[in-house]
Amino acid sequence: MSGLREVYHYSIWILVLVVVQFFNACKGDGLNIGLSNESVGVNAADTLTVEASTFLLDPLPTTGQGLLLVGRIHDEDFGRMESRSYFRLSNEQLALSSLPENSRYDSLSVRFFYNGYSYGDTTKYIRLNLHRVIEDIEPYEFPIALEDDEYPVFASGGTTLLANREFAYDSESLGSVSFRPRPNTPEDTVVTMKLNDELGQTLFDMAVNEDTRLTVNDDFVNFLKGMVLVPADESEGVVLGFRDSIVFEVHYSHERQSDGMREEGVISFPIGASTHQFNHIITDRQGTPLTDLSDQNNNLASSLTGNRTYVQGVTGVVTRLRFPSARLFVNDGITAVSKAQLIIETDQSKESIFPPPNALILMRANRYGTPVAILPNSFQSDTQTAYYQVGSQSGGAANGQYVFDLTGYMNELRYTVDDEAESLLLSLPTTSLLSAVDHLKIAVRDGKPAIKLQLFYVKF
Repeated sequence: MSGLREVYHYSIWILVLVVVQFFNACKGDGLNIGLSNESVGVNAADTLTVEASTFLLDPLPTTGQGLLLVGRIHDEDFGRMESRSYFRLSNEQLALSSLPENSRYDSLSVRFFYNGYSYGDTTKYIRLNLHRVIEDIEPYEFPIALEDDEYPVFASGGTTLLANREFAYDSESLGSVSFRPRPNTPEDTVVTMKLNDELGQTLFDMAVNEDTRLTVNDDFVNFLKGMVLVPADESEGVVLGFRDSIVFEVHYSHERQSDGMREEGVISFPIGASTHQFNHIITDRQGTPLTDLSDQNNNLASSLTGNRTYVQGVTGVVTRLRFPSARLFVNDGITAVSKAQLIIETDQSKESIFPPPNALILMRANRYGTPVAILPNSFQSDTQTAYYQVGSQSGGAANGQYVFDLTGYMNELRYTVDDEAESLLLSLPTTSLLSAVDHLKIAVRDGKPAIKLQLFYVKF
């Protein structure tokens, strides 16, 4: 019988919702309609409590994201963030038997190709160093700290390399390049770095002798364990993205038999498997509102962070949201939500060197804060994405906004009191979460984060 009552109430709720939405579209929010001699009013509420905090996810998997993320930035709210990129080289394309007999070594170089991504000040010069890794780069099983926890929605288990992992490398660089980044100009698509001639000569001699350390994969990996691209100590201001299709080349020349002229050639080592390429993230939040945010203290109430909350890609910083009063509100047995919106404001300027993200998503988190699902569009299955909207000057408010439709989510809260420990996580879209450093500062309004839950509802 309880199941029949639930179906009955659900059917009545659907009927009321459809009728109200129909008339609401025609006459606006002030509508009153009659059902069985009883008045059903469409009401609005925008003062329901939103509990917002800044939350730190477990270290993120950055393996095989298709880019080398490298650079260093500093912001007064987030502190200092640095990205280094590790990768292996591959020997699979070597054809050493075709080397001419009279070849001689010329130089060693590596080329990095922009992928178009940058965050920060691209008017400043940046210096990047390439170092030789001296420790085996080995993926490991994706960790789950608690036995009854789940894999996050952006990971499926198996082996990975997390953003907090690092491997030892030679302190002396193989090469360095200083340049002013131009990641989105068609005439400047590549950064070329000249490398150490000692290593270059060694590789060339090994190629001439068809050394097994070049021709046998295991021997090659033992000899050349990997590389890491690192921003120089003095470089700060921008983080850049490069495609994971680098060109590591030994240049040589040989004398042509036909005319005695010298002809150039290359021995190429492409980047190795994506399973061994990842971006290592380093943060220093000392002296910022997020000083106390850490793996051991991963949830900071907005009252502890200047009444703001924050979001940042790749570091795992998200805003955690709970709606305790809304849960009680929709579970009173006589309320049906016809529309719900979550409105998030930011006072970051789109014209600043650190602009707000173009898009955000919401992820559903379990009681441990692990994101286990992405919030879909209401009553649908596709991912809901809120895009940045330029602020309106009307009423003196010029903050940018992101607006989510929470109608479906609010109606799912009916009869779910047992899930009170669950929450929503405001985040960059998962691809950007794992591969970009864009950040968001939620604005402050009336001494609280400028996050408003707006409900339109009927009582029956």
